[in-house]
Amino acid sequence: MSEQTQMDTLAYSSRMLEWAPLGKLLFVISVLIVNIMTESILVPFVTLAIGLILMAYSTNFKIPFMIALAILEAFVILIFGAGVVSVNGDMSDPAIWDTDFLWMHFHMTETSFNEAWLILLRGTAGVAVMLSFATSTPIPYMSLGLKQVRMPVEVIEIVVLIYRYAFLLLERMEAMWNAASSRMGFNGKMTSIRTVAAIAIGIFIQSTNLSDKSQVALECRNYRGYFPVYREPAKTGVKWILVIIITSVSIYLFGMYTSDWVNMAELLGVA
Repeated sequence: MSEQTQMDTLAYSSRMLEWAPLGKLLFVISVLIVNIMTESILVPFVTLAIGLILMAYSTNFKIPFMIALAILEAFVILIFGAGVVSVNGDMSDPAIWDTDFLWMHFHMTETSFNEAWLILLRGTAGVAVMLSFATSTPIPYMSLGLKQVRMPVEVIEIVVLIYRYAFLLLERMEAMWNAASSRMGFNGKMTSIRTVAAIAIGIFIQSTNLSDKSQVALECRNYRGYFPVYREPAKTGVKWILVIIITSVSIYLFGMYTSDWVNMAELLGVA
């Protein structure tokens, strides 16, 4: 089963399928905005809890392998980025760790250490909340939600086609990866590096041919710029607006009240 089919199957079998797509989208956006508006490190934990609860209710944490791999890569990038932030503190502040390595100077302060943890937790919480939306909302339903906010039809079509086309590239990459693996393409570090580089170049070269074939396939199926939905989901109403406002305000006030409750440097004993 392809990654796109797995994602579509997950979305159409989700317990949150009949929820208003626009309502879910606005809820996720509002939670993410509040997540970065406050300096409290407890707010990302609240946001993460919301995302995990929604994912558990929606699909029982069922995620296709390639999507899980992409999430893992994003998490590694978050860790690396947070690490860079932590060792680039203000030189005028007292250092909790200061050293030189090659041509680089590392200066970690209590403020930069806490900021790094805040960034890491914010990013992790944001991924969880976005996944709860992605695994419960088929792309045709999302296009209906975008139409409700008068999004231009051209933009909606681009979003839908990028979603479909991305999975085609993922399938092609997975096939090339399996083919290389069966031919000892990952036997050793240097061989693995050459194999990954060859796969990346191959995907780039084949993307143009794949887009041409996809366009022909769409035209053969009488594609007119949208995917029809014969059983439309619920629309966003007053209840959704109230839930969004109450949740956002509650998290924001909680963040303002707990802004100085937790100091990660002191908690982990590095201050």
